[in-house]
Amino acid sequence: MSPGKTANISFDDKFANIINGEARTKSDNYHQGVNPTTGEKLWDVPIATQSDVDEAVASAQKAFESWSVKPIEERKEFLKNFQELWAGYQEEFTTLLCKETGKPRQFAAFEVGAVGAWFGHHLSLEIPEERLEDDEKIMTTRYMPLGVVGAICPWNFPLVLSFGKIIPALLTGCTIIVKPSPFTPYTSLKAIELAQTIFPPGVVQVLGGDDKLGPMFTEHPGIAKISFTGSIATGKKIMAACSKTLKRVTLELGGNDASIVRADVDIEATAPQLVMGAFQNSGQVCVATKRIYIHESIYKPMTEAMAKVAASLKVGKPDEEGAMLGPIQNQMQFEKVKTFFQDSKDKGYKFIAGSGDVEKVDGGFWLQPAIIDNPPNDSKIIQEEQFGLILPVQPYSDEEEVINRANDSNAGLGACVWSKDEKAAERIALRLQAGSVFINSFEKPTPQAIFSGHKESGIGGEWGTQGLLSYCNPHVIHLYKSKL
Repeated sequence: MSPGKTANISFDDKFANIINGEARTKSDNYHQGVNPTTGEKLWDVPIATQSDVDEAVASAQKAFESWSVKPIEERKEFLKNFQELWAGYQEEFTTLLCKETGKPRQFAAFEVGAVGAWFGHHLSLEIPEERLEDDEKIMTTRYMPLGVVGAICPWNFPLVLSFGKIIPALLTGCTIIVKPSPFTPYTSLKAIELAQTIFPPGVVQVLGGDDKLGPMFTEHPGIAKISFTGSIATGKKIMAACSKTLKRVTLELGGNDASIVRADVDIEATAPQLVMGAFQNSGQVCVATKRIYIHESIYKPMTEAMAKVAASLKVGKPDEEGAMLGPIQNQMQFEKVKTFFQDSKDKGYKFIAGSGDVEKVDGGFWLQPAIIDNPPNDSKIIQEEQFGLILPVQPYSDEEEVINRANDSNAGLGACVWSKDEKAAERIALRLQAGSVFINSFEKPTPQAIFSGHKESGIGGEWGTQGLLSYCNPHVIHLYKSKL
């Protein structure tokens, strides 16, 4: 069909799994997401069964036969058509995203718009081909699509992190089955329903479900690759399960990102950036700043400035005027984040912003941003990923020592260095054990560069040209020059 806002899709209270191009609303069991601003249950979502998974995989395998052999320019045309269609549904997806995540509307709209940017960049990419020749032979390396991809997606950015898997998978010639988080199933279900008006049946499908659905993906012999974004603990389980069939895996896991702030920065300009790096999306970002090390000569004025910024950030409902931060997205994460507040309070740590007194408000999962002054290196808040509105800061005096402190973690997803001296900042950045290091910016992953973790923050990577290759098998033809 022609691109534009002409798809017959309703944003009412009906949500369906999509198998072989068809909406499946019926199930023996249903679950509901929760509106995190009120704690109230949202709409029914059918829980997919093993037979649903089997059917979706069979459909994806059949679709792969024709999708994988289409020229890349033809696959790009499908992607471009969907990008244009998507542009007509910004408001509807933004509203739905607000309901399931609680994000302030401006940030929900940014996520919906970012999906279009992910399409735009990938449409500019090509799958590389390498050719080497000597007197005897010609060796040509091509990259062939793996097959059916299972995408297990998180709840913090349910749209952009789902499409961050869908777009490169489809571009390379794979077919894909999306499993959204049971906490945020709604936007993904509607997005894949919309995609059926563009893509052939079986190319992109979606199955909602509970905790039993993920293992059905990882154990299925017809799925060639799992791309997972989530916790380190779950990533280890997925890797173990995938080993039984030697599935390819891409694991984008948790982080405990360190920021190192040198003495030469402009305090008033830097403090807001440090705070937003930690508290954007209410701290629910795998690559958010989780620890900040500030040179002792500016420690007091910088932390005072940060405390003022944190206190100024309005926590509110999506359409509340001036709201910058929303609630924690779900009850499970809310309870986890509260343990960091309670532990900091019990240990007598100083709160230079916020407090250790946390109470549930109006049934929603609300917290106020807090900053903890110089907790010990072995404290819970330094050693573990908070994924919420609480941040530790520490002073340092010696560059070598603070680099060692920053690297003293099992995680290595992102990091930041702040300095007017860019050469000095890059010298430090090269020493940090993280997949993405940002200088004079908080963590802002983009589709132009591969996003990957060191240590327990992941295996493989996504985005950028290199990320495309994670959806491919290398295929080499060795042509020996004929002497026959």
